[in-house]
Amino acid sequence: MKILLIAPNYLKVYSYVSEEATMILPPLGLVYIAGYLRANGIEIQVLDLAALRYQDDQARAAISASNADLVAMAATTNTIMEAYNLAKMTKKVLPHAKIAVGGPHPTMEPIRTLKECAELDFCIISEAEETMLELSRALQDNTSVKTILGISYRDEQENGLVKVTPARPLIQDLDKLAFPARDLLPLQKYWTPGVRRYPFATMMTSRGCPYSCTFCSNFRTQGKQFRYRSPENVLAEIDELVNKYGVKEINIIDDNFTFMPGRVKEICDLLIKRNYDLILKTGNGIRSDRVNLPMLKHMKKAGFYLVAFGIESGNPEILKKMRKGETKEQIRQSVKWAKQAGLITEGFFMFGNEGEGRKEMLQTIEFAKELDLNIAQFQVYTPVPGSPYYEKIMKDGRVFSQKWEDFNAFNEPLFEYGESRFSLMMEMQQRAYREYYFRPRIILKKFMEVRNLKQFNAFVKAGIAVAKMSVGKAT
Repeated sequence: MKILLIAPNYLKVYSYVSEEATMILPPLGLVYIAGYLRANGIEIQVLDLAALRYQDDQARAAISASNADLVAMAATTNTIMEAYNLAKMTKKVLPHAKIAVGGPHPTMEPIRTLKECAELDFCIISEAEETMLELSRALQDNTSVKTILGISYRDEQENGLVKVTPARPLIQDLDKLAFPARDLLPLQKYWTPGVRRYPFATMMTSRGCPYSCTFCSNFRTQGKQFRYRSPENVLAEIDELVNKYGVKEINIIDDNFTFMPGRVKEICDLLIKRNYDLILKTGNGIRSDRVNLPMLKHMKKAGFYLVAFGIESGNPEILKKMRKGETKEQIRQSVKWAKQAGLITEGFFMFGNEGEGRKEMLQTIEFAKELDLNIAQFQVYTPVPGSPYYEKIMKDGRVFSQKWEDFNAFNEPLFEYGESRFSLMMEMQQRAYREYYFRPRIILKKFMEVRNLKQFNAFVKAGIAVAKMSVGKAT
C-alpha cells in the first residue's frame, strides 16, 4: 500500500501577494499523519507543492511518479478548489488510486465537498491519523469503509449517495503519536518574514480549544477539550529538532499553549536544563487571560523571544459579542507583562466583527497604538465555514463571492454585515497600517528587529505595500 500526501500550492491563491512577503510553512498536519502511518508500516510520500513552487505540469509528473494507491490532500477553505484540481489531475494519471481530502474545510463541509468534486472518494473529518490508517488498511484488504469513523464516502450500493459515518473520538493520548516525518519535506524551502534564525521549525504541543469565539471554527474542527502532550514528550521532539535537524528557532503554533501554567513551567524547566542554542516563539497567538508575569519571565529565560496575542478588537462590547472571554484590561496587563519580561510583542486585530461600525473600528486602531506592540497585524474578517459568525453572514449579510478560493485573509473584504460595509473595512485596514507603522519610533523598532537579509527584504516590501495603500487612499 503506497500513500501520497499532498499539500496544495496555496501560492496560486495568493498570487497577488509579494512572494518575498509570503510565508512558506511546513504542512505540520500532513507530516504528523505521515509519521503515524510510517510507524504502522505504511509506505508514505509527502509532496508539498507550495514549498516546491510546483505548477500543474510538475505536480502531475510527481503524482504520476509516486504510483500511489491512495492520494490524500489537506485543504482549507481557500485551497479546496486547488484540491479539486489535484483530484482531477490524479484520476487522469493514476486511475486506480483512491483520493481523499481532509483539513478544516472538508471537516465542516463533508457532504458538499464530495458533491462538488466527483473525483474525490473520501473526506477525512477532524483528526486524521487513526482514520487514515484504518482507511488505508480497508483499501488494501478490499473491505468495506462503512464502519470507519470520521469519513464521508460514496455508497455505491445506493447509486453513489454521499454518506457520513459517526464522528471519531478525538485522540486523548497525544504522546502515542509519532513525531512529524519532517525528513519527507524539502526543509530548506521553508521560511517566514518573522524568523530570526535558520533552520527553523513549527511545532504543536497541544490540540483543542475550550473557547467558542464566534469568528472561529477551531473548537468544532479540533474539539473543545484541551488535549496536551507531556513536557517530556515535547522535549523529546525538541531534542530531535536540535540534534537531528540542527534547528535554531521553533514556532509553537498551538491555539492554547499557555492554557496550563504548570505545564508551561515544566516545559521551560526542561528547556533551561538542556541549554540549547535555540530560540522560540508563540507566533500563532496566546490568550491574555492565561499568562502572568512569572510565566512570561520564565519563558524568556527558557529561550522564548516573542509572544503574540489574539486581541481582535479595542471595543469592550465587540469583545463580548464575539465571545472572546477577555477584557481590554487583561490585554493591557498581559502586553505590559510581556514587555517587562523582555519579550517582543505581536498582536492580531480584525475589522468586520459582528456589531462593528466606524466608531468601534477606530477604537481598535487607537487601542493598538496604545498597546505599542512591536508588531501589529490588521486583517478584515474572512468568513470561516463552521464558525457562528459565518452562519450569520450567510443568512443575513451580503457576500460578494461564492468562490471558495476568495475566502482568504489576503483578499479584499468578502462580505458586508450590519455597519461593516466594504468601503469602511478597506478604509480602516489601510488607515490602521498607516497610523500604526508610519511613526518614527515604530519604523526604528522594526529595523532593529531585523536579523537576516530575507527579513529585511520582507519588511521593505511590507513598507512599500503600506505606502501604496496610503497613496491609493489619498488619490
